[in-house]
Amino acid sequence: MKADFEKIFPALLSLDIFKGFTDSEDDRRIMKKVYDSLEPHYFSAGETIMEEGERGDSFYILRSGRVSVMRKTPSGDPIALSELDDSMHVFFGEAALVGNDKRTATVKAATECHTLKISGEDFMRICNMEPILGFRTFLCIAKRMKNSIEKANNDIATLYGALFKEIEDAN
Repeated sequence: MKADFEKIFPALLSLDIFKGFTDSEDDRRIMKKVYDSLEPHYFSAGETIMEEGERGDSFYILRSGRVSVMRKTPSGDPIALSELDDSMHVFFGEAALVGNDKRTATVKAATECHTLKISGEDFMRICNMEPILGFRTFLCIAKRMKNSIEKANNDIATLYGALFKEIEDAN
């Protein structure tokens, strides 16, 4: 059962994706529309919430529990990226709000987890009614993606440098 809006509202505001929102009357109205579209989902420990490579159509907010985030190496071996818990104000799958692209990681419940889920379609419907929601959240998503690209570029440069040094040392 989904908790009532007054209990969930502060939790929504604590998420980076909604950090541009306040306790103002207009923002509360917008967040109430988001809340009304959230569906509770429960996962047992070990259960997969999202699978790398599958088409993403939903965004999740972790209300309680701990999740493991993993990716596959080019040879298909899983590697752990991080463990996240509800105290970290965790959300994942936000790229599904932009489109039904393939998931870039697997998220598994490390413990019993309670999540709130909204489909990309429902989110876009609300954004069409409340453009400020789209502007603020997509700005946050763009910043997160920019940071991910910067990190990936730095990682590639570091690996390239290490490989070049290894080749030089071998000669």
